[in-house]
Amino acid sequence: MPPSAMEKRVLIGPDSAREWSAAESTVEASAGRAPGGKSALHWHITVDHLAGEPKYPIGWPRIQRGLKDTARDWSGWDFLLVRILTETSRAALPSEPVGLTLYTPDRNGALNRPLHELRKGEWTEIMIPLAQVPRHHDVRQLQFHIAEAKYRHQDQLDFYFDEVALLRYAEPTLLDFAAESAVMFADAPQIPVRFQLAGVQPEASVAVICELRREGRGAVRAEVTATRGTHRTLLDVKQAKLPSGEYELTARAANGSTVATANVRLVESPWKGRGAGP
Repeated sequence: MPPSAMEKRVLIGPDSAREWSAAESTVEASAGRAPGGKSALHWHITVDHLAGEPKYPIGWPRIQRGLKDTARDWSGWDFLLVRILTETSRAALPSEPVGLTLYTPDRNGALNRPLHELRKGEWTEIMIPLAQVPRHHDVRQLQFHIAEAKYRHQDQLDFYFDEVALLRYAEPTLLDFAAESAVMFADAPQIPVRFQLAGVQPEASVAVICELRREGRGAVRAEVTATRGTHRTLLDVKQAKLPSGEYELTARAANGSTVATANVRLVESPWKGRGAGP
């Protein structure tokens, strides 16, 4: 997990079992199954290749829950956290044991994600960046499902959910900070830089200070104003006349305590010293 402190809003806990609908499976609270002796939300499935829906006897057992009012708006958050314990009668799970769907008003805005990280007998923590959900400001329903075709008839599956929660950075934080190219010509006029800004409210903006350094000394410095989300900016190095060598890019958001770093190598241009031609 990234180093900055995180804030949390629990969406689903063990006391929410009655708020879920289940198909071809059951869901209930289970005492003492979560870490620290807490209760967990227990989803049980007996895989049945004969008794599913009439047209599809090998079906899709699932649980789902609708979201209402302010619970639908995730735009002020950075991640969806899912923590699950998986138990099964099988020796091992298939490569895609469970799927998660986040429904939004239109299909293109929904997220369908296999939870391939799950392992038998282990608590697994999965953090999904909400930037992957195009309409995370209007999430109408959560669904967990399996495809019975991936399992054998009469396989037993038990999934225990410690919690499903929204997380966000408690302060402005830069993610995925890097130069678009790790190697560039030294006479390039600009260095394209990309980053994602998290930990900022949807309508707010902060200053982001980027610096190109060599051997511990600053060579070029620039400041941009950014809102939460993904950004691309150009670091103007034309007037610096930088020599070839290894450089470090750094960036920090105002009011943020962490510094993002990336490396870039400048190499001598093959056109250096050539004239404009006859």
